[in-house]
Amino acid sequence: MSDNNDALQRVYIQYGTSYFFPANAMAQHIGGSPYWNTGGRVIPIKFRCDVAMSGRLGMELQPRHMSQEEHDQCTQAFADYKLLRPVVQTGNLYRLVSPYNRKGVSSIMFSNNAMDHAVWFVYKVDNYVDQPLPRIQLAGLDPERSYTITERNIKVGQKPCELNGKTFTGRFLMDIGLEVPLASDYASRIFELR
Repeated sequence: MSDNNDALQRVYIQYGTSYFFPANAMAQHIGGSPYWNTGGRVIPIKFRCDVAMSGRLGMELQPRHMSQEEHDQCTQAFADYKLLRPVVQTGNLYRLVSPYNRKGVSSIMFSNNAMDHAVWFVYKVDNYVDQPLPRIQLAGLDPERSYTITERNIKVGQKPCELNGKTFTGRFLMDIGLEVPLASDYASRIFELR
C-alpha cells in the first residue's frame, strides 16, 4: 500500500486503497512524529492512533523511545481496538465524507451484517479557523433501531465529547446526521454504535 506513515497522508491513502482492499488486508501502523517524509510534520498521538485503528492496527514506534503521553494513548487505543476489531476488520465499509471533497473532514464507518454494531471514524483533515463542520449522515444502520453512541480512544486526560452516551434512531443518524466537535488541528473521533 505505502511506506508513508504520516497519519494525515494515511487518511487519503487508506480512503483510496479501501476501494480495492478490505480493512483486514490493510496494515495501518501508528508511526512516529515528526515524520521525516512529509517535511517533519508534527501530528498528535491521538490522531495517529485513530487513523491506524481504521484497519489492521499495528505500531512502528519504539516503545523505549515513546513519551509517557504516547505510551498512555497507545495503551488506550489498543484496549479500545480489541472491542472494535471484529466490526472494523470484517464489517461493511461505508465512505461517508471523502477527504478529497474539501469539506475539511473525512469520515468512514463500518457496520456488521446484523446492523447492531458499528464503528464511525471522523478526521479533521484541513486546518482552518471558524469553518463550520459538515453534518455527517451515517450509513449501514437499521432505521427502526435506536443506537447509543460511545466515544472510543478518548484523548488521555480529557472527557468524551457531548455525543457520548446519546441515543438516536438509525433513521435520524442516516437521514439527518450529526455534527462532530473537532475543535483543534488534527482532531479526530472514533464512535462505537450499539
